[in-house]
Amino acid sequence: MKKELCEQLVLECEQAIQKMGGDLYEVMKKAPLVVERWRPFFLTAEHVWNNACNREDAIRYLLSAPDPNPEEFEKALTFLRSLPYFLRGWLQEAAKGLPPSPGGRPHGLEPPERREVRQQIGRLYAEGVSLSDAKKRMAQSYGVSLSTIQRAWQERIKPSTVSSDIKKSEA
Repeated sequence: MKKELCEQLVLECEQAIQKMGGDLYEVMKKAPLVVERWRPFFLTAEHVWNNACNREDAIRYLLSAPDPNPEEFEKALTFLRSLPYFLRGWLQEAAKGLPPSPGGRPHGLEPPERREVRQQIGRLYAEGVSLSDAKKRMAQSYGVSLSTIQRAWQERIKPSTVSSDIKKSEA
């Protein structure tokens, strides 16, 4: 196959996968399941992904192939350009079978860390450090936001938090 045709074919493949936010060569590792639907192009695609781990390998492999029939080449390009839309539909169907996201804000600190933060803030405050400075120090120390530290500090007045922290640490 001529180098210009190889370049165009590889570029179209890369762009099709990039439109979906992916990397062609990562997709090629998983491609056999997806390509099954489009068998006419399967053999060529299979040979490429079995022999190419990057752009240079893909072009090297395609250079050794015979020039395609112009009509077949145009069909292949059309297929590659429409691939993101086919995959989108297929992935939407597959996604319906997945569980929903758990939702909610992720915790910045685990319960034992929150308890330790409260204790350290209390110690610093007892040593004469202002409450706001103690909170800022803890935020820097734990690599979390000040609001995360403030939420942990506010938990000190919740009796249920104390008992749940004790139960978790005993488990």
